[in-house]
Order: sequence, then structure tokens, then C-alpha cells
Amino acid sequence: MLFFITTCKSPEKLLQQGNYDAAIDRSIKMILKGKADNKDKSLLDKAYNLANQDDHERIKFLKVEGKPENWEEIYRRYNSLNTRQNKIQKVSPLIIGNKKVIYEYIDYTDDIIEAKTNAATYYYKKGLSNMNLHTKEGYRQAYFDFRKTEAYRTNDYPELNQLISDAQYFGMSHVLVELVNKSRVQLPDDFYDNILNINTSGLNSTWVEYYFRDLDRDIQYDYFIRVELHNIHVTPDEFSRREYIRRKEVEDGYKYSLDRRGNVRKDSLGNDIKVPRYKVISCKVIETKQFKTASIHGELEFLYTAPRRSLKKEPVAATLVFEHLTARAFGELEALELTDMKLLKVEILPFPDYLSMIYDCTEILKNAVNDVIHNNRRLIK
Repeated sequence: MLFFITTCKSPEKLLQQGNYDAAIDRSIKMILKGKADNKDKSLLDKAYNLANQDDHERIKFLKVEGKPENWEEIYRRYNSLNTRQNKIQKVSPLIIGNKKVIYEYIDYTDDIIEAKTNAATYYYKKGLSNMNLHTKEGYRQAYFDFRKTEAYRTNDYPELNQLISDAQYFGMSHVLVELVNKSRVQLPDDFYDNILNINTSGLNSTWVEYYFRDLDRDIQYDYFIRVELHNIHVTPDEFSRREYIRRKEVEDGYKYSLDRRGNVRKDSLGNDIKVPRYKVISCKVIETKQFKTASIHGELEFLYTAPRRSLKKEPVAATLVFEHLTARAFGELEALELTDMKLLKVEILPFPDYLSMIYDCTEILKNAVNDVIHNNRRLIK
């Protein structure tokens, strides 16, 4: 949107706002399309000279100031000067009325190389200094310093790739997620594998890596996420029954409509008038419900290792319900509703065994653990 707004502004407006390079780009585009008049060309000349003046004055100040961190900006300024003069060459010489304006071409190559070299030196030394802090933040800053060095002068530092690799390795936070069973239930090994099968999408990042197996003893973990199981419970197989009566009024033949004297009434065509006769039918339904639950309750604790301290504790739980309905009917089935008829076709199922209930409940618990870890990922730095 900002680009669109800028391109829609006139060169004069851009010049007044001090946006010299945008004014230059806009004016050159108009000239190349043959849409520029002498005023537009004068604006281009003015914007070009003002932009160059700003850069030269800023470079002079930065050099006099003498700070090593200034070389990056000096490099950018020289690049701007070089890019700008390459653009102006497209419309040079510039004819403004009877005046021909020729812009001197200046070779900035040596200046650019000097600035790049000095900027690379600054970031290289800064990176080494940050490495010597021997802190996570120091290593991470060193990584970006060495990346800057790489962008400016890779070949001057043959050991740079190793330094980048070391900075990234030592700046990385390693997180081990471990499961601790404090319940009285003995669980098979694949239970642990299943519950720790966490989706790492959105967890692992440039500086944080999660582990769900302690396979490499050389790794120094910065954080632990302990998934503690406190209680695992599976209820016995349970049957419950309830009875209810369905009643419905249905048509049961007909009877003759009689007048006050007891005679059969006639319609306009002389036919006997018949009236539907109704009766109430009923059916007894015995509904059987099979019911069984499994529940797992625990807690997630986020721990920092150096120094060891607890960052946060959060409860986690999962419940699985097995529920199955069947029914039998005694009486006139026409009195039943559609839902009753469907239940009559359902057979009693065998109850899931103890271990199956736990495994299925584990899937629910795994999602809960996954949510807690993702929701608290900002604790890991």
C-alpha cells in the first residue's frame, strides 16, 4: 500500500517531503515515457543533487566520528550514491530548456570495498567478543554478527563457517520432554512412545529444539518438560436399565354417526356417515446402557536447568467414555418412535478391556499435553 501511495505522488510532492530517491525514480520514469516537461526535469536535477549532498555529508560525519560500527551505514550510503548515478545515466545528458546538464560519473568502487571490508572486520570482532561472553544471548548475537561478516567479506575469514556453526550450536536451547509415571499402574513401553509423539510444528525454531528421547547423552538440556501421571483409573463394566411405555392413538375401524333419535345420519348424497374410531396402543421398552470410563490425571511442569527452577506447573487430564445403548420391546411395536426402532436393531457389544481403554484415553491425553506445550512455548527461550 505504501509503495502504491508513493508511486501515485508527484515528483514535486515527493521532493517537498524529502523523499529524494522516490522523486528521482518517478521523474526518470516520466522522462523515459516522454511525459516530462522542463519543470519535471528541473525537479529531477534538484532531487538528484540534494540526495547526493545528504549522502556525502552523512558519510563525512560518520568518518570523522570514527566509530567502527559506522562502516555499515557508510557502505549503504556509498551504495546509494552508486545506484543513483547509474539511474541518472539513463536520461543523461538532461536537456532542460536550452541547458544541457551532464552529470559527472564517479567511481565509488574503492570506497564501497573499503566500507565493506571495515564493516566485515567490525562484525567479525564483535562476534568474537560476543562468543567470549559464553551466554546463550552472546552466542545468538555472535551468530548474527558472523552472518553480517559473511554477507560483506566471506573469503577474508576462512574459519567463518565454523564460527557460525559453533555460535548456532551453543546458542541453541535444548528441551527434553519426559514422561514420569507416578501412578500405581504399570504401563507398557509403547504407551510412553505414544503419549510423547508430540507435533513439533511451531515448536522447533532457530534457537529452540525439542527432544522426546534422551538418546544423546552429550546434550546439555537447558529445559525439561516433565509430564507426570498421577492417577490412572478405569471403571468396571457397568450395565444400567430403564423401562418406559410408549403410547400412541391409532385408527381402529369406524362407527356410524347417529342423530338424537339414534338413527344413522345421512350425507347430502344419502350415504351413511361414518366416523373413524380410535384406540390407544402401548409398548413397553427396556433400554440397556453399557457404560465404562477411563481417566488419566497428571501435571506438566516446565523446568529451567541453570539454575534449576520451576517455571510453571499446569494440570492435564483426559477422560474416555464408552457408552452403548440397546433395547428390547414388549407389546405393540406400532406405538414405538423411530429412535426406539433403531435401538431394537442394535446388539450388545463386548466391553473394551482395561488396556484398550487406557490406550484410547492416551490419544486424548496426548492432544491435551500437546496443547499445553504449544500454549506455553514462550517460556522456552
